[in-house]
Amino acid sequence: MQEAETVSHFWVAGPPFFSSTVLVASNSVGSTADSILSAFELYDVEGASVQNFQVEFPERQVGVVELEPFLVGLKMQAGIAQGHLVVRSRAGTRHFFRQQIGEHIDLINSPTLVKSREMTFLPLLLGARREHLITLVNAGHEIAQVIVRLMYGTRSPEWTVHVPAYGCRTISLEHELLSTFDDSSWQKGVVQGYLRVAPRGQSEIAFQILERLPGETEDKESFRCTTSW
Repeated sequence: MQEAETVSHFWVAGPPFFSSTVLVASNSVGSTADSILSAFELYDVEGASVQNFQVEFPERQVGVVELEPFLVGLKMQAGIAQGHLVVRSRAGTRHFFRQQIGEHIDLINSPTLVKSREMTFLPLLLGARREHLITLVNAGHEIAQVIVRLMYGTRSPEWTVHVPAYGCRTISLEHELLSTFDDSSWQKGVVQGYLRVAPRGQSEIAFQILERLPGETEDKESFRCTTSW
């Protein structure tokens, strides 16, 4: 790979709940190459290497990599077989991630890494039987300490989440974090809230928020990616 390259860090999950695909699109302006060579590195939740492979795509075409054959060996966490996927291509290439959960499909841009002294504020709705899954990917070689704060009404509980180097974590906001906070007002109707995510130290993280809306039966539940960062 060239020194100047495009690098993307994606949270990836496997069957039976998820189907994941990477799309690689070249910027052919000024390029004399006939093909694009992309390198893929897959890590499990603890940051252990699971797969390393390369795929070559014809220039001026969108490369498509179905990930399911490569996900064997991913560990379960929060009931989901999941991991951290790093994609490297030459500079100017764009990476996209297509994630299917049931009947819902999201096309996700390459996440922007959030670094120390940076933070993001994300709006979300609490209550109405919604559940939010926060997925955190550690792009660094040291354990990441991530501060997650939820602000709603006059309340602002805060939690610290540790993510192994090159690993990932999925946390249920309602069942794992809010259940430790001595307040249940968010369960009474629909409450507007804001989530703040901020890494400490030298950490660099990528994350996304998945929202689950329960249906009358399990097969009518719906999922969607509300945020990818």
